[in-house]
Amino acid sequence: MAKPTSSSSSSSSESGSDSSPAAAAAAAAAPARREIPAEPYPWKRVTLGVFLVFLCWTIGLYRENKDRADHHLRKLQHWGFNHLWSHLSPGSSERLHPLRQPLWNRVHGTVLEIGPGFGESLALVPGGRKGTKVVSKYVVLEPNHFMHDRLATNAAAAGFSVRFDPNTCPEAVDGEQQTLLPPLVIVNGTLDSSDRIPTTVVESGPYDCVISSMVLCSVDDPEQNLENIQKLLKPGGLFVFVEHVRHKDVGIWRRIQDLITPVWALFTGNCRLDRETGNILDTMGGWASVDYRRVSQQQSGVIDKLTPIIYGVATKK
Repeated sequence: MAKPTSSSSSSSSESGSDSSPAAAAAAAAAPARREIPAEPYPWKRVTLGVFLVFLCWTIGLYRENKDRADHHLRKLQHWGFNHLWSHLSPGSSERLHPLRQPLWNRVHGTVLEIGPGFGESLALVPGGRKGTKVVSKYVVLEPNHFMHDRLATNAAAAGFSVRFDPNTCPEAVDGEQQTLLPPLVIVNGTLDSSDRIPTTVVESGPYDCVISSMVLCSVDDPEQNLENIQKLLKPGGLFVFVEHVRHKDVGIWRRIQDLITPVWALFTGNCRLDRETGNILDTMGGWASVDYRRVSQQQSGVIDKLTPIIYGVATKK
């Protein structure tokens, strides 16, 4: 009985011995298992999602606080334009001086000027210097309160007795009053709405003259401003203006004006290059006459091309 057992054991051993190389060969022939790399974190999708959530939240927050947000944005815009205009105003004054001077010689009586900025042109106003035609009262309506101090300094240097309107400039401090000089009142506000014209502006009228110099390009509603100017003038009163307007010729420069105006307005106090101020004056009623000239180029430069100027006088019926 021992032999069969030995034979069977030997046979089994040989069979196991024969199967080991075959198994090894089969294992070697089998394709190696590839490790699949882990998927990278989807940073782009997450960033886009966060941005969209933030954008929606911002829009919602703005809608809930629109008036306050607009106030702070306008204040920031005024602050920025004040610094920008500090550098640009000397060049602008030099460019506009020959256009302003003959027009400002016609200014007389009770005067309202809208948007005077730093007030460089006040030295041209009769009554600002001795020996010239008298201006009985001068009201300046400047919505950028960052400009008020420098405006007051230039007004005093031009020969006016300056004070601030207490209703719209409560924090301002009046300088020494000179009773022999024509009074000038600085008011914070605009003519964008008939219901929101500052009381001092209304009560000081009606006016013999209203002045606008490079202002109607930046107001919210030029038509409304011109209607209010007309209402504030006496019959026969003068609207004296120097304004840059949209290019007259339909061509490359007009297209450039339209293209860059949205960006330009952000950095220049809402100044728009595409205003049709001359056309508005021509088509609105209430004027006995509208007389102006157009200047497309004073010097050979891009600014002259972007900001052609009209200057003249409109007389109320």
